[in-house]
Amino acid sequence: MRLAMNTLAARRQRGVALAFILWMLAGLSLLVAGVVSLSLSDVKATGLQLDQARAEAAAAGAAHLALRDMRTAQAESGFNPRAVFTRQYRLGEAAVTVRALPIAGFVGLNQASAGLLQALFQYAGGLAAGDAEALAQSVLEQRSVQPGLDQNPDDYAETESPAPFMVVEDLLRVPGMTRSVYDRVRHAVHAQAAGGPGVDPLAAQAAVLQALAQGDPALVDFVLDRRQDDSPVDLVLPAGFNQEFMASGGSGMYSLEIDVRITEGRLLRQRIWVDMGGRSGVAPWRFTRVFPVETTTVAVGKSQ
Repeated sequence: MRLAMNTLAARRQRGVALAFILWMLAGLSLLVAGVVSLSLSDVKATGLQLDQARAEAAAAGAAHLALRDMRTAQAESGFNPRAVFTRQYRLGEAAVTVRALPIAGFVGLNQASAGLLQALFQYAGGLAAGDAEALAQSVLEQRSVQPGLDQNPDDYAETESPAPFMVVEDLLRVPGMTRSVYDRVRHAVHAQAAGGPGVDPLAAQAAVLQALAQGDPALVDFVLDRRQDDSPVDLVLPAGFNQEFMASGGSGMYSLEIDVRITEGRLLRQRIWVDMGGRSGVAPWRFTRVFPVETTTVAVGKSQ
């Protein structure tokens, strides 16, 4: 009897030990799986950071090459200062496309009229007409505010009056602005001191063209397709574009839109604002704003 009870107790102990071992193995398996997953995430993040660093280096090099080529082209009779200047380069393993867009193709936060801002917020930002009008008025009110002591007065050296929008991100401080609207229009506006109240359709981004075309996608596609021709200066706009918001002035300010393709199926984009005039030294141009590298799915050759 005692022998049977001892045998039963031993079996129970072995069962408890087996269950304990199984729980330990399950816990270790989960721990190993977590470590492997974390390691894969770290490897992926490191790869992304490496691609971004390579893209930044390629973009900076291609930017200087494009600016050099543009200065050379400016001395030629066929150069059109209103058109988008495009060049392609091969830098190591990276295929780089650079587009230099004149500042006249963007909506100036410190210069645009309320009507142009309303059209941009409505047709590109996706707001209703009333909300777009209210937001445009908020921008004008924000524009009338005097800059604080923490702002750099050198940024306003070339202007007759202070410009409260120092960077595009200042739009997020405007009452009524939402993140979704900002993301739709942020690449269509600028906060540079240069520029005028109107925009040039020959250099305008797709979002700006939506404002000029009052939201008609067929008109936007018409201009984008015709601008691929050899003589975009001869472009005649069809009816439907708002002539009140248009301008055709030249300037030495450009936005470089640089697409870097390092691996197949992955496109990295960097935007750089450049002042082309009046600088002596190593290079006759200077970068006034360099944006972080972004991953994009937009095909090379299409501006957004």
